Amino acid sequence: MLAKLLAIIGLVSAGLLLIVFTTTTPASAGAFGMLSVFLLSYVTVLSAMTFIVWFVARMIEKLGRDFRIIKKTNPISFKKAYYYSTVIALGPVIFISLQTVGTVSVYEFGLILLFIILGYIYVSRRTE
Repeated sequence: MLAKLLAIIGLVSAGLLLIVFTTTTPASAGAFGMLSVFLLSYVTVLSAMTFIVWFVARMIEKLGRDFRIIKKTNPISFKKAYYYSTVIALGPVIFISLQTVGTVSVYEFGLILLFIILGYIYVSRRTE
């Protein structure tokens, strides 16, 4: 149920993002337009990243069993993949928003990466 809902919401937000990009300019969009762009891009990346994380975790688990690297694991649930993706999907949105106000150096990129790592650790500890 969550997968179907997330796929529909992701497709709708990608469509709305495409409409916003083709019909307005950043100068004419205003504050609400910019907020909607960042929100829609977050939802689009979130839905895509959830499916990617879930698929990659399944493939690693399957290959680990096939090559007998991993003896027995519990496959990651789609809900847990969604939790991890909420943190991961925020990274590109923060990166793009920082580029709108100036250049992004290695320092800012490192801080974004540190934020994602800390968020990932927090989610992993809270969902055990």
